[in-house]
Amino acid sequence: MHKSTVVLFLALFSAGACADNIYLKNGDQISGAISIIDSNKILVKTDYAGEIRISLDDVKSFTVNTPSLIKNETFSKWTSINSIERSSDGEITLITDKNKESVPLTSSLVLSKSKIDNKLSELSRENKITGSLNAGAAYNKGSSTNEKYSIDGNINIANDVWRQNLTGAMLRNKDDSNVSTYYYNLGYDLDRFINPYFFWRGYVSYQHDWVEDIKEKTGVGTGPGWQVWNDELSSLSFTTLLSYQNLKYRHDGNANYLQGALGWDYNQYLFAKKVTAYTKGRIGRSFDNDVSLDLNAKIGLMYNLTESINLNANIVKEKIKGERADSSNTNYTFGVGYRW
Repeated sequence: MHKSTVVLFLALFSAGACADNIYLKNGDQISGAISIIDSNKILVKTDYAGEIRISLDDVKSFTVNTPSLIKNETFSKWTSINSIERSSDGEITLITDKNKESVPLTSSLVLSKSKIDNKLSELSRENKITGSLNAGAAYNKGSSTNEKYSIDGNINIANDVWRQNLTGAMLRNKDDSNVSTYYYNLGYDLDRFINPYFFWRGYVSYQHDWVEDIKEKTGVGTGPGWQVWNDELSSLSFTTLLSYQNLKYRHDGNANYLQGALGWDYNQYLFAKKVTAYTKGRIGRSFDNDVSLDLNAKIGLMYNLTESINLNANIVKEKIKGERADSSNTNYTFGVGYRW
């Protein structure tokens, strides 16, 4: 009995010793894993309350027991540290291989748990499945009746040097008895990382429209991509794609052509991941005169109510200028989302 008590005490002590600790001005202490520090907020993951955010204004000092990146002035360069020790009130002590340095707790302090060496490699090789599902609806009855419904989602699978992303969306607008917008699309991307920054992408996409002159669009393509960065605070990537496209017109046959396109994907977390700003899209044109512009772009904001549930607002722009017909949709959506 005595031995088991000692083992249990040592286990609890070790768990507490490995945790990051936050010392508050009111005398309380919070233990957990600090994820990021940004916008004067500390995001800490705890076993007993999930993710919580703490204002730096309420913190006397804190500790971090794992290698991290930190900067303490706006637009300053990232500094790699081994750990952070508690210091006097209003300060922390940064530990590196060479020395210790005390720095003040200011609103411009930013911390990320990514390692500075090969951080992209580690993130791209992490095995995980994430996804989201968003739905929105609006109804207005006055001199006319307006209805809008939207749903979109994605599943992202990261496995070693491979990354897969499956997306889908559907949107329908109705003004009185007239359906002004009604389409759905599906997409699949497969990335293979050659090194931490460069990857090769293959993709396939399909869209069906019940209203516009272009009723179907199918694309299959491939090309190189560049992961500019990817960490807890933001990510940015570009792709250059060569693809084979097929358009089916509602009244005038179809068109097959080769297309060159540039794609982008940018995410920025704000206020310790309370808000997410993002934009994603692709712009291209054919190598002949079949299509002079092919644009699919999305920009949005997400406000996280909990770890899983959010409110989101998006602007989606889709436009095709073809030789025989055009297709154009601009939609503003507001809805509730769930992510995992």
